[in-house]
Amino acid sequence: MSEVSSLIGFVGGPRDPGCSYGFAQEDPAYEKAVSECHVIQEKKDFAEAVLLKCIDNKPLFPYMHFAQFRNVDYTHRVKQISDLARECSPTHGSLYGCYDEVYSIQKTASVGEYRLPAHRHSGYIVIGFKLLEDAGKQGNLEKTWLQWSGAREIYKHSPRSWNLRRISLMRCPTHHKNGVAQRPFAYILMCEYGSILHPSNTIQALDICERLRVRNCGHIALYQVHSAYTSPGPRTSAHNSPSRQASAFAQSAATKRAQMLRGFSQDVEPQPIQESSTLRRNRMLRTRERSFQYPDEYYHAYQPHQFDTQEQY
Repeated sequence: MSEVSSLIGFVGGPRDPGCSYGFAQEDPAYEKAVSECHVIQEKKDFAEAVLLKCIDNKPLFPYMHFAQFRNVDYTHRVKQISDLARECSPTHGSLYGCYDEVYSIQKTASVGEYRLPAHRHSGYIVIGFKLLEDAGKQGNLEKTWLQWSGAREIYKHSPRSWNLRRISLMRCPTHHKNGVAQRPFAYILMCEYGSILHPSNTIQALDICERLRVRNCGHIALYQVHSAYTSPGPRTSAHNSPSRQASAFAQSAATKRAQMLRGFSQDVEPQPIQESSTLRRNRMLRTRERSFQYPDEYYHAYQPHQFDTQEQY
C-alpha cells in the first residue's frame, strides 16, 4: 500500500467579488484558499502541495487544493486529512476530502519525478465524479475506469507539446461519512501536464475540455498551477528518517539530470550585454590617464642614418 494520501479541496465562493463604498474588494475565494494553505502547511505529515487556479470563463470552483501527506500508518494519515477537511470547509459550496490513488498512467520519460509541478505553464485537467445513492460494486467500476472516466481519450488525443506526465484515478475512501458540509466527489481523475498552459497551447486545451463536457457526465475544469509549497521544516515522523532523506536527495538529483522533454517550456535568463568598443576605449583612456607620465626628454625619437651617395670611404 502506498504511503501517500492526498487532500483535494475545491474552494467555492461568489463568482464576482463584492464592493463596498465604490471600492472593489479582494476575491473572497482567493483569500480563503491562501489562508487554508497556511493551515495545510502546518500539519505534521504534510509533504508538498500546489494551489491550482481554474482558468475557465465562469468556474464553479475558482481554486483547488492538491496536498500530499506521507505517513506509514494509513489510518493516522486518513484521520488527519479528514480532520483537516472539516477545518477547511465551513462555507457552503466547497468540497474537501481525503483521496487515495487507485490507478495511474505515467509516461516513461517522467518516471522518477515524484514532485508536484511548480512551473506556471503546468496544469491539470480535473474531472470529478459522484456516485448515486444505490451505486454498488465499485470494484467492477474501477476495473473499467479507462472507459467511463475519459482517461483513454485524453491519453490518445493529448498533443506531445502538452507534455503529459501522469493520469491518476483518485478515490475518496470516506465519502459517505466525512462529516463535511457537502459530499465530495467519489472519484477524481487528475491529468497532469508539464506545459499545457503555454500560450501556444491554452486555446486548444480549453477546446478539449469543452469536447469532454459533451460526452462526459462529470465535473470538468482546467486548472493552472498558481503556487507550490512544501513542508516548512524537518518533521519528527517516520517518513523523515535519514535513509529516506538520502533517497529523496538522490531522486531529486536524478531528476535534475533528466533530459528536457519535448514541448517543456523554461524561462531563459537574459544574456549579459557585451561591452561596446566605445565603452572599452573610454575605459582604457581613463586607465592611461592614471598611469605614470615621463617628460619628453626621456624619449628620443629614432632617426635612421642618412647615407650620402657622394660620401667617400
